[in-house]
Amino acid sequence: MRLKCGFEWHVQLDTNKLFCSCPSLLRDEGKEVEIKRSFKATMGEGGDIDVTARFEEGRGNNVIYEAPLESSCLVEADEEPPHEINKEALRIGLEVANALSCKQVFNEIIFMRKVIIDGSNTSGFQRTALIAMNGNFKAKDKSIGIATINLEEDSARRVADEGETARFKLDRLGMPLVEIATELIETDEKELKEIAEEFGRFTRLFKVKRGIGTIRQDVNLSIEGGSRVELKGFQDIRHMDKVIVNEAERQQALLKLIKDKGYLSQYLENIDYKELNNYLGDTKSELIRGGIKSNKTILSIKFRNFKGLFGYRLCEDKRFGSEISDYLRALFGAGIIHSDELPAYGITQTDIEKIKKEMKLDDEDAFLITIIKPEEKEKVIKAIISRIRSLLTSVPMEVRAVNEDETSSFLRPIGGKDRMYIETDLPIIEVPRDILNESAKFKGFDVESLKSKYGLNDDTFNLLIKANKLELALKLNRELNLDFNTITKVMVADLTYIHRKLSIDLDEKAAIDVLRSISKGAITKEASTSILERLAINEFKSVDEAVDKLNLRKLDKNALKKAILAIIKSGKSNENEIIINLKQKLGPRFEYSEAARIIKILNGNKRDN
Repeated sequence: MRLKCGFEWHVQLDTNKLFCSCPSLLRDEGKEVEIKRSFKATMGEGGDIDVTARFEEGRGNNVIYEAPLESSCLVEADEEPPHEINKEALRIGLEVANALSCKQVFNEIIFMRKVIIDGSNTSGFQRTALIAMNGNFKAKDKSIGIATINLEEDSARRVADEGETARFKLDRLGMPLVEIATELIETDEKELKEIAEEFGRFTRLFKVKRGIGTIRQDVNLSIEGGSRVELKGFQDIRHMDKVIVNEAERQQALLKLIKDKGYLSQYLENIDYKELNNYLGDTKSELIRGGIKSNKTILSIKFRNFKGLFGYRLCEDKRFGSEISDYLRALFGAGIIHSDELPAYGITQTDIEKIKKEMKLDDEDAFLITIIKPEEKEKVIKAIISRIRSLLTSVPMEVRAVNEDETSSFLRPIGGKDRMYIETDLPIIEVPRDILNESAKFKGFDVESLKSKYGLNDDTFNLLIKANKLELALKLNRELNLDFNTITKVMVADLTYIHRKLSIDLDEKAAIDVLRSISKGAITKEASTSILERLAINEFKSVDEAVDKLNLRKLDKNALKKAILAIIKSGKSNENEIIINLKQKLGPRFEYSEAARIIKILNGNKRDN
């Protein structure tokens, strides 16, 4: 199926937060502080209120924030202005921009405020800055244009809904994100999924977070005759192709419905409705009985000549009625029951006949039922009619949430330029020259050129990628002049071994200190495991202390030669025998390669004599 699509990739960077020094750690336990807020829509820079902000305000939005003290502070609570920008996050963002061959990488950046009042930002806005434009990403044999790259704050985590109140955690709020928006791609669902997978592999070249939720992929999609729809929240892309197919089928079905049944919108002008509380008091439906018991209004709305419309299939597990229900649920937290799916939900044929009689329904008419607060009745009726009219006129342009069943549901309208206005708490940020120069080294950076440049074999490269240590390994290679095999042994193999043996996640700083000692010639790489194991259980306070107490300091060349000569004099001349004897006597205090060179020289001299 040929489609026009564009990606928005949101990638969490593996650093502290963007505008404070709090660590970017998610915590499921702990809510040391609770903050209560509600939000109002504000005007953007152009003086108008954005459609998305107006929509969220209409929903009502009381929010409780849980603030873990370990990973949030007054900045996240919006009780203190943002601090200085996280330079490491800025550098990583510019590295990504250069690796994507962006023609414009800005040396000055201006943060904007994007109005978001769904509760996911304590301030009611997200800070975002354009850092680069006009790039290119190569996936398979396809070249994908990169429109923009932004550096921005991540949102708070929604952890619960408690009636009319949403509950968020502030641990994720303020984590640095790189947002990458592509140009439109003409493709099919299979190739689109392959591009997404390739991009996921590309991000591993940088210091980014790993795991479900650390890369969130949104897809903007349209078909011929349809409208732009943003499918939001692909965290696991294994089923992306199926979700895309379902959305394309949904739009195709709506276009056919508009052509065949669009005339039905004329019957939306004078709608009859009735409150059914007094007529369904003896129903066996627990849903209806529960609504009546909770003092809710059981509202029924009549639609002339709509029979069969609400049950019209749009795509797998989605009907026309689902579109109304999803919309109403997003606004008021209430769904609908429609006549095309009855009897169901405990509503019997007797109940249906009673409703038809009270609503004066003809055979070709339809009705829907919704259970709402009495004071919301007029708003609900208006919203239902507006949604139906919209669906019978065109494919609505909107943001849709990706569901677990591979379908999507209405989330909110698509925002526009009115969401944005200037950030007044931050000055224009001039990118430091050293960051510009360092990040420029990543220009045109890709996997194969990286392997070639640094002489990385596939096994070492894959180990570093899997452990998310590639960027650190490149840095250590430059700073310490160590080969990647040594770096990988210490940073990946040793730390993994300690985790499995002791169930301890040793701080990588200890491993870096060990590598520094190897670089200085103080120890061998074979000694690293013993040292790190003792540091993990706090037997020693430093690498130097461990080296001295464990007698692991590396032998100099003369001492090693003397030890080898002693073994040769004892009657052993075979290289393997000598190495085994050295290991028994010296442990990991010598380099095998250095010992092998000395043995060859000494054995050669012996033959010459």
